[in-house]
Amino acid sequence: MRFEPLPITGAALVRLTVHRDGRGGFARTWCGDSFRAAGIDFTPVQGNSSWTRGRGTLRGLHFQRAPHADAKVVRLVSGRIHDIIADLRPDSPSFGRWHALELSADSDAMLYIPPGCAHGFQLLEEEAGVEYLMGARYVPDLYDGCRYDDAALGLRWPLPVTQVSDKDLSWPPLAGRMPGFPTHQAAE
Repeated sequence: MRFEPLPITGAALVRLTVHRDGRGGFARTWCGDSFRAAGIDFTPVQGNSSWTRGRGTLRGLHFQRAPHADAKVVRLVSGRIHDIIADLRPDSPSFGRWHALELSADSDAMLYIPPGCAHGFQLLEEEAGVEYLMGARYVPDLYDGCRYDDAALGLRWPLPVTQVSDKDLSWPPLAGRMPGFPTHQAAE
């Protein structure tokens, strides 16, 4: 595994080492020693999968509040997505900033998202399967989110939005919940 730092403090693109032969390929998708060697303190406690349909469909942006803020590793098992991380940590140098990248099942890469960051994605194809390793157990009372079109974030999506869940449309604006939230743009 190779860890490439991203503009969001503590986030990383994790490039998998794929061993290929005539049968196909093999890659390790989790190794605690590799994460620790890269300076990332992450131990999965839960695994989740999502299957999403409809080009332009959005999921997120989701996060879990302290004291169970959740780090996650995101990996595509099928399809292609436009993935966004938004830094909601007031003590972070990249607070209020966001970063977008494309993930695909063919990219041999996964994404590490530190605790305190919101995560969401848009389908770039008709279907996508996403697997998540979570660093904290799910606590319903701490589950939270922000809208894909929250003015404080100024996110840019590559396609017209075709579907969003009612729950994801119901998140209140960040500015009202996080006084002093900066109105930054992408962390390019």
